[in-house]
Amino acid sequence: MTIARRKQERRELNRYLLREDWDVFGTLKFVNGRTIGSDTAQKLLRSYWNRIDRVFFGHAAARQKMRVPRWCFAHTGSDSENFHVHFLLKSPIADTEHACTALNAIWAQHHQQTAPLDKNWIMPVINRGRTVNYVTKEYWRLGSATLLDEISWDHTDHRELARYEHDAQAERISRAASPIWLRHARQALQAQQAAYDADDGNLVAKRG
Repeated sequence: MTIARRKQERRELNRYLLREDWDVFGTLKFVNGRTIGSDTAQKLLRSYWNRIDRVFFGHAAARQKMRVPRWCFAHTGSDSENFHVHFLLKSPIADTEHACTALNAIWAQHHQQTAPLDKNWIMPVINRGRTVNYVTKEYWRLGSATLLDEISWDHTDHRELARYEHDAQAERISRAASPIWLRHARQALQAQQAAYDADDGNLVAKRG
Protein backbone atom coordinates (compact mmCIF):
# COMPACT_ATOMS: atom_id res chain seq x y z
CA MET A 1 0.00 0.00 0.00
CA THR A 2 1.31 3.44 -0.91
CA ILE A 3 2.03 6.13 1.64
CA ALA A 4 -0.55 8.36 -0.05
CA ARG A 5 -3.23 5.68 0.39
CA ARG A 6 -2.42 5.26 4.05
CA LYS A 7 -2.56 9.01 4.58
CA GLN A 8 -6.00 9.06 3.00
CA GLU A 9 -7.21 6.15 5.14
CA ARG A 10 -5.86 7.84 8.25
CA ARG A 11 -7.72 11.05 7.43
CA GLU A 12 -10.92 9.06 7.00
CA LEU A 13 -10.35 7.30 10.32
CA ASN A 14 -9.69 10.61 12.05
CA ARG A 15 -12.91 12.08 10.68
CA TYR A 16 -14.85 9.04 11.88
CA LEU A 17 -13.36 9.26 15.38
CA LEU A 18 -14.11 12.98 15.65
CA ARG A 19 -17.76 12.26 14.93
CA GLU A 20 -17.96 9.79 17.82
CA ASP A 21 -18.65 10.63 21.46
CA TRP A 22 -15.70 9.96 23.78
CA ASP A 23 -14.16 11.89 26.64
CA VAL A 24 -11.29 9.75 27.98
CA PHE A 25 -7.84 9.16 26.47
CA GLY A 26 -5.80 6.28 27.83
CA THR A 27 -2.52 4.44 27.49
CA LEU A 28 -2.19 0.87 28.77
CA LYS A 29 1.36 -0.34 29.14
CA PHE A 30 3.02 -3.58 30.13
CA VAL A 31 5.89 -4.18 32.51
CA ASN A 32 7.96 -4.89 29.41
CA GLY A 33 6.35 -4.02 26.09
CA ARG A 34 9.34 -5.42 24.22
CA THR A 35 8.97 -8.97 25.49
CA ILE A 36 5.25 -9.29 26.20
CA GLY A 37 4.49 -11.08 22.94
CA SER A 38 1.43 -10.52 20.77
CA ASP A 39 -0.60 -13.51 21.99
CA THR A 40 -0.10 -12.73 25.67
CA ALA A 41 -0.81 -9.04 25.16
CA GLN A 42 -4.03 -9.77 23.27
CA LYS A 43 -5.25 -12.20 25.94
CA LEU A 44 -4.58 -9.68 28.70
CA LEU A 45 -6.30 -6.88 26.81
CA ARG A 46 -9.38 -8.98 26.02
CA SER A 47 -9.73 -10.18 29.60
CA TYR A 48 -9.22 -6.63 30.91
CA TRP A 49 -11.92 -5.09 28.76
CA ASN A 50 -14.30 -7.96 29.52
CA ARG A 51 -13.73 -7.29 33.19
CA ILE A 52 -14.26 -3.55 32.75
CA ASP A 53 -17.60 -4.24 31.06
CA ARG A 54 -18.68 -6.52 33.91
CA VAL A 55 -17.59 -3.99 36.53
CA PHE A 56 -19.61 -1.16 35.04
CA PHE A 57 -22.60 -3.11 33.73
CA GLY A 58 -22.79 -6.33 35.71
CA HIS A 59 -24.71 -9.20 34.08
CA ALA A 60 -25.88 -6.85 31.30
CA ALA A 61 -22.37 -7.03 29.83
CA ALA A 62 -22.96 -10.64 28.79
CA ARG A 63 -26.74 -10.83 28.58
CA GLN A 64 -27.38 -7.57 26.73
CA LYS A 65 -23.91 -6.89 25.28
CA MET A 66 -23.73 -3.69 27.28
CA ARG A 67 -20.12 -2.57 26.98
CA VAL A 68 -18.07 0.55 27.54
CA PRO A 69 -17.79 2.43 24.22
CA ARG A 70 -14.12 2.38 23.21
CA TRP A 71 -11.70 2.54 20.32
CA CYS A 72 -8.33 0.84 20.92
CA PHE A 73 -5.10 1.36 18.99
CA ALA A 74 -1.89 -0.65 18.89
CA HIS A 75 1.37 1.30 19.00
CA THR A 76 4.91 -0.05 18.91
CA GLY A 77 6.93 3.06 19.72
CA SER A 78 9.70 4.85 17.88
CA ASP A 79 11.74 1.66 17.45
CA SER A 80 8.75 -0.54 16.50
CA GLU A 81 9.41 -2.88 19.43
CA ASN A 82 7.67 -1.40 22.48
CA PHE A 83 4.07 -2.64 22.26
CA HIS A 84 1.39 -0.69 24.12
CA VAL A 85 -2.19 0.36 23.56
CA HIS A 86 -3.92 3.73 23.40
CA PHE A 87 -7.67 4.10 23.62
CA LEU A 88 -10.49 6.60 23.33
CA LEU A 89 -13.44 5.91 25.57
CA LYS A 90 -16.80 7.28 26.58
CA SER A 91 -16.90 7.45 30.36
CA PRO A 92 -19.63 5.06 31.53
CA ILE A 93 -20.26 7.23 34.61
CA ALA A 94 -20.84 10.95 35.09
CA ASP A 95 -17.64 11.39 37.11
CA THR A 96 -15.10 11.04 34.31
CA GLU A 97 -12.09 11.33 36.61
CA HIS A 98 -13.40 8.51 38.80
CA ALA A 99 -13.77 6.39 35.67
CA CYS A 100 -10.13 7.15 34.82
CA THR A 101 -8.93 6.08 38.25
CA ALA A 102 -10.95 2.87 38.13
CA LEU A 103 -9.65 1.98 34.67
CA ASN A 104 -6.04 2.50 35.77
CA ALA A 105 -6.40 0.73 39.11
CA ILE A 106 -8.00 -2.33 37.52
CA TRP A 107 -5.34 -2.55 34.78
CA ALA A 108 -2.48 -2.15 37.26
CA GLN A 109 -3.80 -5.10 39.30
CA HIS A 110 -4.92 -7.18 36.34
CA HIS A 111 -1.81 -9.30 35.87
CA GLN A 112 1.84 -9.43 36.87
CA GLN A 113 2.74 -8.23 33.36
CA THR A 114 0.47 -5.15 33.32
CA ALA A 115 2.18 -1.88 34.15
CA PRO A 116 1.86 -0.08 37.51
CA LEU A 117 -0.31 2.99 37.99
CA ASP A 118 2.31 5.63 37.21
CA LYS A 119 3.32 3.99 33.92
CA ASN A 120 -0.14 4.11 32.40
CA TRP A 121 -1.83 7.33 31.31
CA ILE A 122 -5.61 7.70 31.60
CA MET A 123 -7.09 11.20 31.62
CA PRO A 124 -10.18 13.14 30.60
CA VAL A 125 -9.73 14.42 27.05
CA ILE A 126 -8.59 18.03 26.77
CA ASN A 127 -8.13 18.49 23.02
CA ARG A 128 -10.03 16.11 20.72
CA GLY A 129 -8.15 17.00 17.55
CA ARG A 130 -4.71 16.49 19.04
CA THR A 131 -5.84 13.29 20.72
CA VAL A 132 -7.14 11.77 17.49
CA ASN A 133 -3.94 12.68 15.65
CA TYR A 134 -1.98 11.02 18.42
CA VAL A 135 -3.83 7.69 18.58
CA THR A 136 -3.65 7.26 14.80
CA LYS A 137 -0.07 8.43 14.37
CA GLU A 138 1.27 4.92 13.67
CA TYR A 139 -1.16 4.31 10.82
CA TRP A 140 1.66 4.99 8.36
CA ARG A 141 3.49 1.98 9.78
CA LEU A 142 0.74 -0.46 10.83
CA GLY A 143 -2.08 0.51 8.52
CA SER A 144 -5.57 -0.58 9.56
CA ALA A 145 -4.02 -3.06 12.01
CA THR A 146 -3.40 -0.16 14.38
CA LEU A 147 -7.16 -0.12 15.15
CA LEU A 148 -7.81 -3.13 17.36
CA ASP A 149 -11.33 -4.03 16.25
CA GLU A 150 -11.50 -7.16 18.39
CA ILE A 151 -11.34 -5.19 21.65
CA SER A 152 -13.04 -2.01 20.47
CA TRP A 153 -16.80 -1.44 20.77
CA ASP A 154 -19.00 1.26 19.26
CA HIS A 155 -22.48 -0.28 19.47
CA THR A 156 -23.57 1.00 22.89
CA ASP A 157 -26.39 3.54 23.04
CA HIS A 158 -24.76 6.24 25.19
CA ARG A 159 -28.18 7.29 26.48
CA GLU A 160 -28.34 3.95 28.29
CA LEU A 161 -25.20 4.50 30.37
CA ALA A 162 -26.94 6.44 33.14
CA ARG A 163 -29.31 3.51 33.80
CA TYR A 164 -26.43 1.52 35.26
CA GLU A 165 -25.03 4.24 37.50
CA HIS A 166 -26.34 3.06 40.87
CA ASP A 167 -25.14 1.63 44.18
CA ALA A 168 -24.54 -1.85 42.77
CA GLN A 169 -22.20 -0.42 40.15
CA ALA A 170 -20.31 1.62 42.77
CA GLU A 171 -19.89 -1.55 44.84
CA ARG A 172 -18.55 -3.48 41.86
CA ILE A 173 -16.00 -0.73 41.18
CA SER A 174 -14.90 -0.78 44.82
CA ARG A 175 -14.55 -4.56 44.82
CA ALA A 176 -12.64 -4.61 41.55
CA ALA A 177 -10.14 -1.91 42.51
CA SER A 178 -10.42 -1.45 46.30
CA PRO A 179 -10.49 1.99 47.97
CA ILE A 180 -6.74 2.11 48.54
CA TRP A 181 -5.96 1.33 44.89
CA LEU A 182 -8.52 3.91 43.78
CA ARG A 183 -6.87 6.47 46.05
CA HIS A 184 -3.44 5.74 44.60
CA ALA A 185 -4.87 5.87 41.09
CA ARG A 186 -6.41 9.26 41.88
CA GLN A 187 -2.98 10.49 42.99
CA ALA A 188 -1.46 9.16 39.75
CA LEU A 189 -4.12 10.99 37.75
CA GLN A 190 -3.48 14.25 39.59
CA ALA A 191 0.27 13.92 38.99
CA GLN A 192 -0.32 13.27 35.30
CA GLN A 193 -2.67 16.25 34.99
CA ALA A 194 -0.11 18.50 36.68
CA ALA A 195 2.68 17.23 34.41
CA TYR A 196 0.49 17.70 31.34
CA ASP A 197 -0.35 21.28 32.30
CA ALA A 198 3.27 22.12 33.11
CA ASP A 199 4.45 20.77 29.76
CA ASP A 200 1.75 22.57 27.73
CA GLY A 201 0.12 19.30 26.70
CA ASN A 202 3.17 17.79 25.01
CA LEU A 203 4.03 15.23 27.68
CA VAL A 204 1.78 12.49 26.35
CA ALA A 205 3.57 12.58 23.01
CA LYS A 206 6.94 12.40 24.73
CA ARG A 207 5.87 9.37 26.77
CA GLY A 208 4.77 7.44 23.67
